[in-house]
Amino acid sequence: MKKRRSPKWFLVTALVLAPLSSFADKPLDLMEVYQLALNNDAEFAAAKAALKAGEELDDQGRSQLLPQISASASTQKTKTHLLYANDLASTNRTTSGNSHGWSARLQQPLFDLSKWFNYTRSKVLTEQARHQFQLELQKLILRVAEAYFDVLRAQDTLATAKAKEAAFKRQYDQAEQRFEVGLVAKTDVLEAKASYDTARVDRIVAENDVDVSLEKLRTITGEYVPSIGKLDKQMPVKTPIPNRRKDWVDNAMTQNLDIKVARDSVRAAEELLRQNKSGHAPTLNAVAQYKHTAGASSSTSVDDFSGKSNTTVYKLQVDIPIFSGGSTSSKVRQSTHELTQAQKQEEFAQRNAFQNTRNLFSTIVADVQKVDARWQSTISSMSALEATESGYEVGTRNIIDVLQAQQVLYNSQRDYLNARYDYIINSLRLRRAAGTLDERDLKTLNNWVTKKQDTELLPPLNYQ
Repeated sequence: MKKRRSPKWFLVTALVLAPLSSFADKPLDLMEVYQLALNNDAEFAAAKAALKAGEELDDQGRSQLLPQISASASTQKTKTHLLYANDLASTNRTTSGNSHGWSARLQQPLFDLSKWFNYTRSKVLTEQARHQFQLELQKLILRVAEAYFDVLRAQDTLATAKAKEAAFKRQYDQAEQRFEVGLVAKTDVLEAKASYDTARVDRIVAENDVDVSLEKLRTITGEYVPSIGKLDKQMPVKTPIPNRRKDWVDNAMTQNLDIKVARDSVRAAEELLRQNKSGHAPTLNAVAQYKHTAGASSSTSVDDFSGKSNTTVYKLQVDIPIFSGGSTSSKVRQSTHELTQAQKQEEFAQRNAFQNTRNLFSTIVADVQKVDARWQSTISSMSALEATESGYEVGTRNIIDVLQAQQVLYNSQRDYLNARYDYIINSLRLRRAAGTLDERDLKTLNNWVTKKQDTELLPPLNYQ
């Protein structure tokens, strides 16, 4: 028999779940989504682990230049059978004993080019790890913005599709009513139904696109975000500042993180080449060693011996590599090719940043003009639809003209909204290419995000 839960249990459960429910229904703005991504994005978490691992390389390289201290200890039992020339029955031919000892060794490198260049290379690799982390942070900012505005883009497209479906449904219903009283031909009804059916398909596709975009956002945030803030349609659309393409390109050549990472790879390859070349050089180490041994043996022979000894050694040790089977020369050739590879990769990163920066600047300038043109097109489409509907009422236009005018209007609305999102994303990409993208850019955008869940697609008609 199942145990019945008391009313008190249901009250406690309701009090616990109520805040969670209210939070789930609360729209999240851009910065709140970004904070979720900082905490939960798996790709960024891997980047943080890679940074911590890279920062250890500096300590590892430095450790090779510091004193190396080691200690060892051993114990052993020995048994020896003595062989005599004369067969002396009274002599014990077997001796046995235990011995043990320990030693400590201190070694300080005085001259070792290989270890020195390994240290300088480790410093470069640590710096590269920091640049790579900054690059991953910029990528996260861009991925969050793209995913966030892809959701808004999909939601606006869905709202447009629903409005279009409703309008075509009304047109279809009116056509049927007019056909029933003999005002229009059957073809008008069929045309209206075809347009309505197409609008239904567009709405279904748009609903799926919203779900897909939300799942993409979940991948970054680590949890489902059912509702996000809307973009204020009054957000200004301006040309980049500074308004010269050359200034953006100059910034990219000095601050682009892809170039910095590639440049660090060149420096690391240069240090590795020096390290491998130093394999031909002698090394000098200062060594201090202390050793203690103790042993005891038992035998009936007169040669029985047991004793202890302490040994202290100070020395300068020079090692001169003469021939290593060709390994050192091979490593030099290998690192030479790796340096060439790194240099070409740096050149590619510079060319890519140069091209992307120039292209994105031109694209944003075009986006600004495109947003204005799309808005003007929307206004013109509204006027054209009104005129077409008036003509249809008086019989100078047919239903196909009305349906086409409605289609043009809703396409214009969709294209206008998409142009605004394209402008936002391309602006962030330009800053990413120039190496200046950071959280402040998201905060600036977030100022234009509102949590009011209105259904207005377009700004007022007096929008400038």
